Amino acid sequence: MKTFKYTNEDGDEIELDLPTRMEVCDECEGHGFVLCEGMRGHAYTREEFEDSFDDEERGEYFKWGGRYDVPCPTCGGKNVVPVVDEAKLDAEEREFYAAWEEAEDEKGRWAAEDRATERMERGGWG
Repeated sequence: MKTFKYTNEDGDEIELDLPTRMEVCDECEGHGFVLCEGMRGHAYTREEFEDSFDDEERGEYFKWGGRYDVPCPTCGGKNVVPVVDEAKLDAEEREFYAAWEEAEDEKGRWAAEDRATERMERGGWG
């Protein structure tokens, strides 16, 4: 069981414990580590990679849990995460879970809009 919370349209915080099952973490693909934040999302050209790293560093770059990796922020290095076991939900729990998912989607849209606004305020997409 895991507690899920969201704020409804009236501003009330709604909370419910839902049954969960463990699944392999999507972020680290079950390895427990991810590339450090400063290197994530950067695509090295072959030339840049060859110039930036020596042989040992290149090996570490591609090694799970190597010197450039950090514990996965999603699973905390545990390789798995709890997810709602939808097969075990009753009607009330399904309704709650649908509302929770919509609230999470909305938060994601707001965050994306905030990031876009910040980029534009800085003068571009960089």
